[in-house]
Amino acid sequence: MRTEYGLKFMTAGLLAMGLVACESATTPADTGLPIDDIALIAADAALEDLSFMAGIQITQPSALAMDGRGGMERSRSVTWFDEADNEMDRPDALLTASVHYESSVLGSMSRDRWSASVERSRSMTVSGLLGEEVTRTFDGTGSEHHTRSRMSDESGTRSFEMSGSSVITAVVRAVDRAAQPWPLSGSIRRELSAQVTNGPNGDQNRARVTVLTFNGTQFATLLVDGEAFEVDLAARDGDRGVNRRGRSGG
Repeated sequence: MRTEYGLKFMTAGLLAMGLVACESATTPADTGLPIDDIALIAADAALEDLSFMAGIQITQPSALAMDGRGGMERSRSVTWFDEADNEMDRPDALLTASVHYESSVLGSMSRDRWSASVERSRSMTVSGLLGEEVTRTFDGTGSEHHTRSRMSDESGTRSFEMSGSSVITAVVRAVDRAAQPWPLSGSIRRELSAQVTNGPNGDQNRARVTVLTFNGTQFATLLVDGEAFEVDLAARDGDRGVNRRGRSGG
């Protein structure tokens, strides 16, 4: 039987995806964080999720591994399972049916006008590996917490702390990423809460949900309190990567 894995850290940047949202795009005073801010943080979390998926290698060692790439401290452990869900000592190209990953990330990041210190963790299973697979399916959960979060623009600087959880559901990706680099289907749902400091209405706590849905193209749909945004899955670190539907540019 598969072992239940506990998550190591409460994470924030990534899972910020479901973060606190305002009642509407025109009432940012509800949380002190305009809905565009929420979408930006949620998009960053989604892009980090996809980066993690893309970096998974079935033959990675099962022992705990750590590195400091990109100024982030990362750790992970890997366990393989056969078709009967029995744990395997080592991976097999044809007999391994699924892989379970535990991972954590700790460090600082920034994107566009947002910066934060972030802790994240994930518990993820990759299935569909049996035989000569064409696609792989990703399912899992995550948690996050981030501090020293700052959002700056022409309206001023907003500071806040965030925590949350995420659920990755049936995100299907092609094995041949050169032919199909974008997720074919599936979604990432995030529930987040924010503690806003010195917002328009003073100090406030809020919780909201965001959902990102993939469709096989470079542009995925993000819903934040019913407001639709387009997330560019090709966005690089530091890029904005998200725009309200019907709006172009930054």
